[in-house]
Formats: sequence, C-alpha cells, structure tokens
Amino acid sequence: MRAVILAGGEGRRLRPATHTVPKPLMPVDGTPILHIILLQLRNAGFTHVTLSLGYRAHMIRASFGGNRWSGLELDFSLEEEPLGTAGPLTLLPPFEDSTLVMNADLLTDIDFADLWSRHKKSQAAATIALAQQNIDIAHGVVEIDEERQVTDFREKPRMSFLVSGGIYVLEPSLLALLSPGGRRDMPALLADAREQGERVEGYVFDGEWCDIGTPEQLERATAAFRADRSRYLGPNEQSELWAGTGPAEEMVGG
Repeated sequence: MRAVILAGGEGRRLRPATHTVPKPLMPVDGTPILHIILLQLRNAGFTHVTLSLGYRAHMIRASFGGNRWSGLELDFSLEEEPLGTAGPLTLLPPFEDSTLVMNADLLTDIDFADLWSRHKKSQAAATIALAQQNIDIAHGVVEIDEERQVTDFREKPRMSFLVSGGIYVLEPSLLALLSPGGRRDMPALLADAREQGERVEGYVFDGEWCDIGTPEQLERATAAFRADRSRYLGPNEQSELWAGTGPAEEMVGG
C-alpha cells in the first residue's frame, strides 16, 4: 500500500508562523501534523510514502533523518515551482497500483484502511473522501419565483454540504491525463476523468475532519487532538507519538 502526501505549500494563511516553519511541520499539541498523518497511514497498513515537497523542503526532510521513519519507507520529490494538487504527480515514477494521495495539513480520524478497501472493491478510477460540513445561516432565507412571489421562507436554516476532504485514491490510468511538469489541480484532473467515461466515486465518512490552514483551524485541531489523542493514533498513542522524535520537534518546540 503506497501513499503520496502533498507537502509543498507555503501556508500563506498561517503567516507569520510559516515564515520559519513549513505548514506540514506545524505542531498540533506538540507534534507536527505531518508526523501524525504518517503514523495514521502506517497504522492503516501503508508501507511506502512519497513526500512531495516544495517550500522549506530541507526542513521537512531533516525531520525524518533519512528514508526510514517509524517503520515506513520514505522517498522525497521536489517541486521547483508550485504545480497545484495534481501536477506534482507527474514528477513521480508511474504508479504501479492504486495510490492514496492526500494533503499534508489535515487532522482527521478517517479510516484509511476502509477507504482503501472500498476503493478497490468499487473498481473506480478514483475515489474522493468526502466530509460533511454544516453552515448555520443567521437570517431567514427566502426564495421567490419569476413573478417575485415568495415560494419558501426558512428561518435561520442549517445548510449541509459534502466537501472534498483532500484525500484521494487514484488508479495509474489517471496519470495519462496529466501533462508532465504542468500545473494542475485535482478537481480538473477528476473532471477530465469523468469526461473520459471513468468512474469517480465518493467515500462519505462520518467523523472528525479539519485542516490547519488558518490560525483558528490550527487551534481547533490542537484542541481536538489534545482532548482525545487515541482517537487519531490508536490506544498505544504515547509510544507512537514519540516514535519519530527528531529535528522537527526541536524546531517547533515539541
């Protein structure tokens, strides 16, 4: 089982913190978010992870001290310039089998093993992990028809959406839709796949999911992780938490 983690972003919304520490090494209750993700993947059965790096790549590499970390085989790919969320895949050797691709700024308790299994059974070209998001509207929402007659009036409704969780399982065939070295984002790649008649499936999970893209989201993730670490890392979280302790923890004060 192989995964690719997209860890090349600058983390502009987290500035000034990311002027010195890249977003994948931002500490969530003392542990870099990237290290949490890697432990989750390892616990789900993944053995080989490629880190796609860009901004402050040397710091991220230094946090692992080599190509073996906590039982995982690691390799590294470097973006010379930003290539979006799908473009970095063109810098990698061709996929030989299904590959999980995800962002490096996510705290979630998704069952990665179940996502992988469901994808394999579906025979889809791609599976997108989907999280439920709710937005409470502070005012009454009114709908009218073409003659301006009110057809619906809902007081302070809650709107619900399925949003991309930034986690995908992709088949090798999708890479043929990418131009080498060109910037491309995942929504455009999956839109092309659907136009080609490929099946793109959604995996809806009912659990915790948040990114750490803003100070407020990072604070929320930190509180959630501190409140129930075993939810994210399993019952042996204390030994796992420090299994990869190294330069990253020192740099971010973990």
